[in-house]
Amino acid sequence: MRLNVDRLLDSAKELATIIVNGRVEITVLNDIVDAETGMPTELEPTHFKSTSLPEIVALLQERYAGDAAFIVRAPSGTAIVRPPFSEISIFYQVRNDEIECWAGLKLPDAALAQRHAFNVGYLTGLICNASWLTPETGLSGIFELLSGAALIVSRGTFRQVDFLAGAVARLNTSAVSFKDDVASFRQLISASVAHKTRSYGGAFSIECSGGLDSSVVALAAADLHRGRPLSLLNSYSETDVNGDERFFFAALAEQVGGVPTYVETNARSSMTHLSSELLAPTPRPCKLAATIATTAQLHEAAQAAGSRLVLTGDGGDQLFLRMRRLTMARELLAESRSPQEALRDLAGLAIQARASVWRVLREVITGRSGRDLRRHMLGEHRPQSPLASVRPDFGAELVPGARSLRHLPTTRLFQFFGMRHAELNRIALRDIAVEERKAFVFWPLIKAGLVTARRHHHSNGIDRALEREAFREHLPDVIYHRVGKGAGRDMLMRYEYGALVSRVERSALYRQGLISRDLLRSAIDNLSYDSAFALVRLCGVADWMDLHELG
Repeated sequence: MRLNVDRLLDSAKELATIIVNGRVEITVLNDIVDAETGMPTELEPTHFKSTSLPEIVALLQERYAGDAAFIVRAPSGTAIVRPPFSEISIFYQVRNDEIECWAGLKLPDAALAQRHAFNVGYLTGLICNASWLTPETGLSGIFELLSGAALIVSRGTFRQVDFLAGAVARLNTSAVSFKDDVASFRQLISASVAHKTRSYGGAFSIECSGGLDSSVVALAAADLHRGRPLSLLNSYSETDVNGDERFFFAALAEQVGGVPTYVETNARSSMTHLSSELLAPTPRPCKLAATIATTAQLHEAAQAAGSRLVLTGDGGDQLFLRMRRLTMARELLAESRSPQEALRDLAGLAIQARASVWRVLREVITGRSGRDLRRHMLGEHRPQSPLASVRPDFGAELVPGARSLRHLPTTRLFQFFGMRHAELNRIALRDIAVEERKAFVFWPLIKAGLVTARRHHHSNGIDRALEREAFREHLPDVIYHRVGKGAGRDMLMRYEYGALVSRVERSALYRQGLISRDLLRSAIDNLSYDSAFALVRLCGVADWMDLHELG
């Protein structure tokens, strides 16, 4: 079995190679950082005491991070290593005795020229849960090398091995003070922004809604790139559910001295289709099917501003525990060091949840919210499509290694699953060369979020306290005290769902027998939020399948 990495090497912005003990060659694609501090680092041959391929791969996964990859050539075989939460997407195709690899979401011309069968098992699961993370893709014979995993080719065989779940399972809770945690998170957020923008110089834009996550990213970028006016992109709609929210964005833009660009959300959004013609062919259907037109507008605006990168705050909600607040009750109580501290933490939780203290105490006793969430992630109560005529394989894990994480507290599972799902929030647009990176998808930062005490995430009645306090002196008050961001059109009014149903009924998805006509018609007659989201997801998969069928 031969491993062809030519396309992967061609995609790298930087290459560096070291030789270990005269027998092992390790090539680094792009910048790497220390997995603990997030600071730039380099490989040193002295770090590797063994020439064993499995041991070298494990050490690379343990010590290094960043939007990078490694190619290891050893006497016993070859491996491609994608560090935890690396945003360098790597796919590979198995043909005869060759494995061909490439980086990026878009299918290379050689793969486009071939006819691929649809992976019906994967598509069935995807219809039910768009966040299902698996090496499989919608095209048979094409796989993704997931972050935190390695593709190992040895003795004529190949396998993909996940290291990330094991690393998370071994993490221990930190015992540092809240003040030290705040300082650490500020440093790690800044380290992530520095890493993700380093190779672009000042040629980047920040997608900023005026919410807490994107504002923190903008503040970190402004501090790192002083003297350069930041390009800030804002999508808005005067018909948003909670009204026009440009006021918050304007406050942030004034604070950082940014150059604002406004994109009207509805300007190119159709009510009868998803604008899938804007997408490039990819191995997976687009998870963000409802935002294609708006994302295209934002990336076009970034390109017009001279940017080659759009940086977002995606993943912040999951990392900093924007969740059903009562779910935290038991864990906050378990961490309390005195009865007085327990009462203060639970009272603060009640205020944030707008619930009575008795309701919080009932959650402590029953643990119902946490139990329901765990069953959603690990158990039998996983999402199902109200429109699918087939059911997915419920033996499959929603993320690799999920079963090894059953011992983790519920909020840590929420963080880890949420950040893994954020990895799938990617759009490949035709004819637009702008890349996208997520500032919070950064392993040193995610690791810190997982090990930090729960009472630091929710401190003195303030939710997302670490994120708020990390940049407190620079955050505009209206954003620091903001409870949440509510922009967005009402999903029930967003599309003409009869047109989407007609679209699905003409698709390869329907012809494959995965969708029931009776269920489609029933969804229109009894439209709910669940069926509306399911219809959009179906239409996204149908558009993707037709793109490949029609070429």
